[in-house]
Amino acid sequence: MRPVVPAKNYDVVSFARAMNDDFAPRVQKLSEPETHAAIIAQRTGIYIGWRCPEFKHDCQRVGDMSKCFCGHLLGEHDKYTGRSIQVPCKFGGCPCKAFAWIPSRPEDIGEFWFQRRRDFDVTKWRAKCRCKHTHEAHAATGGRQCKAKGCSCFHFNSNFLCAACDRHWEDHETFFETEDMRKMNGLPYGEDYLPFAEMPNLRNAALTGDEYDESLYQALTTGQGRPAITSNPPADNNTPVPFGQNRSGFRPVYD
Repeated sequence: MRPVVPAKNYDVVSFARAMNDDFAPRVQKLSEPETHAAIIAQRTGIYIGWRCPEFKHDCQRVGDMSKCFCGHLLGEHDKYTGRSIQVPCKFGGCPCKAFAWIPSRPEDIGEFWFQRRRDFDVTKWRAKCRCKHTHEAHAATGGRQCKAKGCSCFHFNSNFLCAACDRHWEDHETFFETEDMRKMNGLPYGEDYLPFAEMPNLRNAALTGDEYDESLYQALTTGQGRPAITSNPPADNNTPVPFGQNRSGFRPVYD
């Protein structure tokens, strides 16, 4: 009998494409927050990435609609520049002293099956600690001790792994950087910061929902495609970014 041997080079992309007729639109929807963050970073020169400190790539691109451990959006935190170290929360009464990205969708940690549940509400989903309480039940400062009654958890230890690197949330940090800083440290910037930049078909799918449509990528690389935001972009990497725009949703509009 012929033995069954696992494939040495498993092509998960081809498998996903074969299993989903709407593969490219799904990629676009999944990537939308990161795509928007990447385009804004290109335009402003301010890059916000979530990664393990030793990595030369970001596990997550962060934008003003990204959620902090404290439960509030980056847009509800203080003004920042490309050289910010701590960006405290400005939401009334929140003790958070520094923005720290936290997953706000199960897709961010590879748990895609939640969306298949008939009664699933993504607005109620929260990332959890091994103590089974959510990040919002933990203190936003210090060691992030759990505040739930009777819980003896003194630190937030994620019960999930990063979808990009399979390491825990607490192994990562949120970095604010300028384009020059990323050049110096060998990190992607500009068009190379777009999701799936190294895979043209997936990059196109993330941008347009069509693997073979390069129009938006070409527009972005030639400076012709820019996301419409409600205020002028900052003059340089260290100009504070204005907040409050586009709170109704993520979908960027391109002019």
